[in-house]
Amino acid sequence: ARRSQGPRGRPWLAPLCWLERGLLPAWLSQDVTIVGGHKVQNHSRPYMAFLENEYREFLCDGFLIQPLWVMTAAHCHIIRNVRVLVMLGVQLRSDTPNYVREVIRFYPHPKFNAETMENDLMLLRLSSPVPEDATTKPVRLPERDREIPLTASCSTAGWGRTGQNRESSNSLQEVNVTLVSRDKCNVGRKWRITENMVCAGNMHHNACEGDSGGPLVCDDVAEGVVSFGSKRCGGSKLPTVYTQISRYLLWIKNITQSTC
Repeated sequence: ARRSQGPRGRPWLAPLCWLERGLLPAWLSQDVTIVGGHKVQNHSRPYMAFLENEYREFLCDGFLIQPLWVMTAAHCHIIRNVRVLVMLGVQLRSDTPNYVREVIRFYPHPKFNAETMENDLMLLRLSSPVPEDATTKPVRLPERDREIPLTASCSTAGWGRTGQNRESSNSLQEVNVTLVSRDKCNVGRKWRITENMVCAGNMHHNACEGDSGGPLVCDDVAEGVVSFGSKRCGGSKLPTVYTQISRYLLWIKNITQSTC
């Protein structure tokens, strides 16, 4: 594991499994990337959000699924006792977001495994509902246990670098990605790709670890959540691995409908 300075200068010990996957928070590792993409125009992805701590340090991406709920990756829940804010209705990180909401409760999946990255999904309960307008709108979720056709038209989006050794992007970036079968995705990996995961991307068009928590959107439906991938942004043939949302619809429904 690697020791570094977290918020307030406290030592922070990164689990080895995260280091091997490159899954570090942005204040520790700035390898945040959309590879081969372009700027999002005119709030065409009104569900996109990003998380910051109280020190205005970028943490992860996320996306709005209901007025009170944002979805992200469970491995993003790594800082305790720090206030977390969700920024919505914004395309440039330097701009003032249209809406800022505090996270009042975190719901990481109870069976999330940081070693295998199984069940890497988390729901965030916001302090107040986000109005629907031209800049903010929830994304649709898939049907239960739906398998995504490999021919589906898919894309992902996020804030960050646009390639290895490049500076972080101030603007929200998007990229079209090609789905990859689980059998092919398993080749060259130490960890098994399970039926709860979906793979997409290649060395020319891909997401990277700093885009954790962002969505895989296929035909206007959020089908996945960025979980892990190669640390070599733009230089690896390994696809990015996403948590497949359709496997978790009952859990999502139970959390969002039973929570006051």
